[in-house]
Amino acid sequence: MLRLKRIVNVWGPDYEFELNEQYVTIKMLMEEVYTKSCECRLWALVRLTAGLLGKRLEELGKAVTHLLVRQKQITVGLPSKKEEAITSPKTNEELKEIMHRAYSDDPNAFTLSQEIIVALGSLVRTEPKLFVEMFRLRIGLIIQVLASELARIRKLSAADAAENLMTISPFELKSMLFSLLSGRLLEEFVDDCDAAKETRTGIGSFRRHIEERKSLRKSTRSIPERTIEEVEEEEDEELAEDDFQFGIWLRHRRIDGALNRVPNNFYATLWDTVNRLPHGVRINDTILHWGLTQEMTRREMKFALEVEQVLNRIAEPEYREMVVEVLWLLGRLDRLVQSDQPNIPRDRPLDIDVLLRKANELFVKHNREMGTIVLECCASGKRCDGARGLCRHLYDSAPAGEFGTSHYIIKAMMILFT
Repeated sequence: MLRLKRIVNVWGPDYEFELNEQYVTIKMLMEEVYTKSCECRLWALVRLTAGLLGKRLEELGKAVTHLLVRQKQITVGLPSKKEEAITSPKTNEELKEIMHRAYSDDPNAFTLSQEIIVALGSLVRTEPKLFVEMFRLRIGLIIQVLASELARIRKLSAADAAENLMTISPFELKSMLFSLLSGRLLEEFVDDCDAAKETRTGIGSFRRHIEERKSLRKSTRSIPERTIEEVEEEEDEELAEDDFQFGIWLRHRRIDGALNRVPNNFYATLWDTVNRLPHGVRINDTILHWGLTQEMTRREMKFALEVEQVLNRIAEPEYREMVVEVLWLLGRLDRLVQSDQPNIPRDRPLDIDVLLRKANELFVKHNREMGTIVLECCASGKRCDGARGLCRHLYDSAPAGEFGTSHYIIKAMMILFT
């Protein structure tokens, strides 16, 4: 396949040569390869040749329209590089030009991104609840998350996972998207490519799903008359289950960050927060000014898109999701700090990054005192590979509970506002 791509890049699709006493072009041969690969369902070759030929899926325009009329904007291309937004209905030729600009050097992504948009356009009609509070779908990030999940599940390198993603069928791709959007664990996709029938979204879904797996495991323990072999098998399964759960919250935050998912009423709550702060909120060195609340209403989509634009400048999806958690908790500031008049900064913007670093500091200190696994990295003075200098284990903590991220964020807020 690399050779085919190289031939097209060197000679061009219109290069003509003699074959079996007939003059043919490279484009004609590619069309034949495309047809044969479709018949044989060689999806990697289908996507490559379709991209090299610049083919556009017939349903693309309709899918884009279905998403846009439901106020779901789309961005295509690599995050923070060639990303281009689609914010209004386009003609087929305009869409083709946008895709070419975004994926001029990647024919595989040119085709795969179209398939993802078509699948999302179908899902937004049949399962609209999956897209609640999602205003911008970043196709490039979705592709990255799909590849990283395949790498984890099938124990592949990043390069092999990217190639493996190209080999799955369009139906399997849609099933994976459904699993990600509904909050189901992708292990189910590997076991059974049928999409889950239940509609679940967000962190609550992951928590419920973990509890389901635990309760199922406990119920099997109550079955009498088990053999020693069955008990040993069960213990092995429990160990595998523990390994499986390790990293689940980090993965979940990466997925939600890539999908730009936020809690219900997030933007309206953030509007209230910004409105009460004289100098606004600083996120990733960008300020959401108080003046925005004077120009836009609480539930105006323009305000939500302004917030999205700021959040999308954060390259790391897990850090983006932590920022969302902080902003969400700030909406409950009065109750959290148990004060009618919290000590709100009047001379500067409220810096979310500073608040997160303080929460991370409290997390590391607490875990050092308890002697947890954090001693292997940040608690011992070593820096782990967590995004933006935050401990990887903080990202991998559940949102709620005594040792959850909210616990440390609230503590940091109490220090700051009291």
